[in-house]
Amino acid sequence: MSGDDLSETAGRYLSAILVVSAREGRRARTGELADRLGVDPATVTERLASFADRELVDYERYEGATLTDAGERVTRERMWKRCLVENFAGDELGLEDVDSETVGGVLSEETALALKRHIDHPCTGRCSAPNADFEECCPDYQA
Repeated sequence: MSGDDLSETAGRYLSAILVVSAREGRRARTGELADRLGVDPATVTERLASFADRELVDYERYEGATLTDAGERVTRERMWKRCLVENFAGDELGLEDVDSETVGGVLSEETALALKRHIDHPCTGRCSAPNADFEECCPDYQA
């Protein structure tokens, strides 16, 4: 599975799981994810079960979720592409209202790598969040 197979909403959920679990050093709890995403906890529970069925997350009821290796791979790829678009749109084009999540979600690997070379972004192929402290990182992904 690649990040291209995910909806924008799925990408947001998976990114939230990655950032919360990495920052806290434990499973991301349903309530934490609901707060971060601005959704109802029941909606998060449904999504986590769906992601577990697709083997993107390891989810235990009442314990929370972490990404599987496959889930982390596609999430970090998607986060990296979003960050590329955000940096290009803001720094190179002076545009602040670009939907970086949507645009990043449709970039091919070849296009993303060309964009990475153009803006000299420090990450290659995957996001280093939340442990990276690069000025170029999206604010949502920084520690």
